[in-house]
Amino acid sequence: MKNPTSIPVCWLFCTVIDNFGDIGVSWRLARQLQQRLGWQVCLWLDDLAALRTIVPDAPEKLPARHDGIELRAWQAGVQADMQGIPAPHIVIETFACDLPDTVLSAIRQTRAVWLNWEYLSAEDWAVRTHAMSSLQADGYPKYFWQMGFVPESGGLLRETDTPPDVPCRGEGESSLHLFAFGYAGGVWAKWCAAWQDTPQPITLHVAGNPVWQSLPNDLTEHGGAAKSSLHVCRQDFVPQSEFDRLLQRHDVLIIRGEDSFVRAQLSGRPFFWHIYSQEAQAHLDKLDAFWQLYWRQVQAADDIVRAHTALSLELNGAHTLSDGERAAAWRTLLLRREEWQRAARQWQQYLYAQSDAATRLAQWLCRLPAQSPAHECLQRYAAIKGYIVD
Repeated sequence: MKNPTSIPVCWLFCTVIDNFGDIGVSWRLARQLQQRLGWQVCLWLDDLAALRTIVPDAPEKLPARHDGIELRAWQAGVQADMQGIPAPHIVIETFACDLPDTVLSAIRQTRAVWLNWEYLSAEDWAVRTHAMSSLQADGYPKYFWQMGFVPESGGLLRETDTPPDVPCRGEGESSLHLFAFGYAGGVWAKWCAAWQDTPQPITLHVAGNPVWQSLPNDLTEHGGAAKSSLHVCRQDFVPQSEFDRLLQRHDVLIIRGEDSFVRAQLSGRPFFWHIYSQEAQAHLDKLDAFWQLYWRQVQAADDIVRAHTALSLELNGAHTLSDGERAAAWRTLLLRREEWQRAARQWQQYLYAQSDAATRLAQWLCRLPAQSPAHECLQRYAAIKGYIVD
């Protein structure tokens, strides 16, 4: 570990647990801190293959430097390659990953700001606990950063302050284009049956194996097939840098995960969230908190809200609709698609009217009482960059 620099140095740690959600958020966060705040960022990761899947031109070996980010290997709770890395002003553990003793010692040695970057939630407790400190056994503070959808939260990660204005793929076409990136389950066959009977042709673009393997064989033979009003095709995996454009080419999105969930909202497209299932259906509280907030912020007719809610709950295992109820709900949403689309744009504008997570972090650091040279460096640099304290 080298001596501190005059430019803020951020140490960022990621443990890849499941698929690409953890590394997706961590890589996007690293780039935002480097690009929007101008910090020096070192990202420690334990699965280089996962990063290379979403960033195909990333290096094949570590240590390395890519896109302005220093990349290092680590093993949670065991060791981290710290050789030659400048001392940290701020240390961020994503999703409560277990930092090795050497990193904990570096935090205390430099009196760095220590954050736990938490999972995204619209629940009241997440807003209440945002930026709260948790004193460790020796009295050292670790703060909780709760990303969210309201001004009182930690905000969302985004690249610009201007929402995209991209026409839906289906505008001017007879076929409606749906994008599906979700978890496996019997609901997909049931929804396909409902889509087969719609008056408007539907093209379903399926990303990933879980949904594809959940579809009836007659729709997946030879890489995709047409049946009645429904045509099914496979969507190839794209790098993270191309994911936004992919979403914007579709009319309705069905997505999973955290990073994809946020990108769907920022795209301004109508969407469903296939949330990760938890024991005792604890995920339904998180799902309900988000949609309650969403529908309070947009203008939508009651029948649109009811239809969407019924389908959302079925998608996430809360209940099972009858064939007639399912078909009626989809018929309502598709017949009222322009209103559904306007609601999605309103939500997009609501999010873009707020500051992004990186800016909120810089502003919060300015308000934090200076406790060490690390704090002072972060605050001095934020003043130079011109971040406004609310």
